[in-house]
Amino acid sequence: MQQTYDPKGMRELATMWVAFPLIGLVILAAILGLYQWRLYHFEHSIATIEAVWEREVNRRGLTKVTMAELSFTRTAPSGESFPCRYQFEIGTPRDGFKVGDKLDIVPDSGGCQRADIIGRSRQKY
Repeated sequence: MQQTYDPKGMRELATMWVAFPLIGLVILAAILGLYQWRLYHFEHSIATIEAVWEREVNRRGLTKVTMAELSFTRTAPSGESFPCRYQFEIGTPRDGFKVGDKLDIVPDSGGCQRADIIGRSRQKY
């Protein structure tokens, strides 16, 4: 049995090989863009590290991460402020976080369980 050359089918296959990765990149860019927009347009807060410890997690092998209990104030969409105290992963042991350090965060406006940690606060207290 002889195989025949199908130029239309080859073009469709080549188009798929190019289109699918491009679609993936567009989706990834949209997700990263929305995340950046959130960081720059949502209310920021300064969190204080109340407790800090290390924990091992399995991410392609055991890795140590730094966990902390943070206290901060979040602002609801209504404008009300609420005190929060919650545990978050804040980095790795080499970051050298300690109790009393201040972090710049973007807390979730609807609850205390989620916050995007931007980094150490540059404000002096």
